[in-house]
Amino acid sequence: MRKYIFLGLSLLLNTYAYSQKRFVEVDSSRIWINTIGTDNRNEGQPIIVFESGYGTPMDNWDVVLEGISELAPLVTYDRPGIGKSEQVDEMPTIKNVSDRLVRILTHLKLDPPYILVGHSLGGLYVRGFANYYPELLAGLVMIDPADFTETHQNKRLYYDVLHWEDPKIDSLMASFIDKRKSGKEQMPLSMQRESQVLEDIRENEFKEIVKKKLPNIPVHILTGGRFEKPKKNRSKAYDEEALFRSKMKHRVHRWTNVIQSVDKGMIFYSGDAGHFVHIDDPELLISSIKIVLKDYNLLKQNNKK
Repeated sequence: MRKYIFLGLSLLLNTYAYSQKRFVEVDSSRIWINTIGTDNRNEGQPIIVFESGYGTPMDNWDVVLEGISELAPLVTYDRPGIGKSEQVDEMPTIKNVSDRLVRILTHLKLDPPYILVGHSLGGLYVRGFANYYPELLAGLVMIDPADFTETHQNKRLYYDVLHWEDPKIDSLMASFIDKRKSGKEQMPLSMQRESQVLEDIRENEFKEIVKKKLPNIPVHILTGGRFEKPKKNRSKAYDEEALFRSKMKHRVHRWTNVIQSVDKGMIFYSGDAGHFVHIDDPELLISSIKIVLKDYNLLKQNNKK
């Protein structure tokens, strides 16, 4: 028995032998990062870079790092004011987060190409990165992203399932906005700022994002179809699960149009996963990245012909 315990510990230690969690100083502030396999990177090999969701530290990726580190070198990090990274005096706009990520990767001497993997708000950030730095990218994987295809008009379609009159729908939509804004003053400054950035870009119908087409690289969207709210906490006034499923139906339709805009686009729907798809179904993300790497190499070979 002692031999098997030792073997298990050895395997675990070997898996993370090249994991390097540390602070780096960028723009006079300390950023908490983790790199795995970057010291042994092959020439021209893509690096997987992870962008976490709203207010979420980089540790949320830990469940997938072992499997993904077998495919390519990788980087996770905490945005300023999130997790262990120091706060900076700057709004986390799409452009600012993109610029800072480039400076972090430059500081680490990690040249492109990059495959960016973003969850939730992080999915919005990596989609925006593709507008500002398309030439640096080998692929994009967006996990249940903040829905950059949503407009004031098309989101009203979600509510058809309730069979309500417009004034009642308007009131419910307004209540959702008020709920998102309530209690924001008690949040850490970094989360207040991220929340404000998301509200502003929503109000402007994500025009900063959709004004440019995606570069022709592998683009995947992963989403979960499990309704997670416990029954005891659900509204008595309307069917929240029916509304959730209506939203998912419309979003998946629009996201299909997104991935059809590139040659190597895919959408993955996991009925067994919630919002944190990479935690509920880690093998799905690992498989997605494996496909992105394969398709990037195919595109690169075809471009050389």
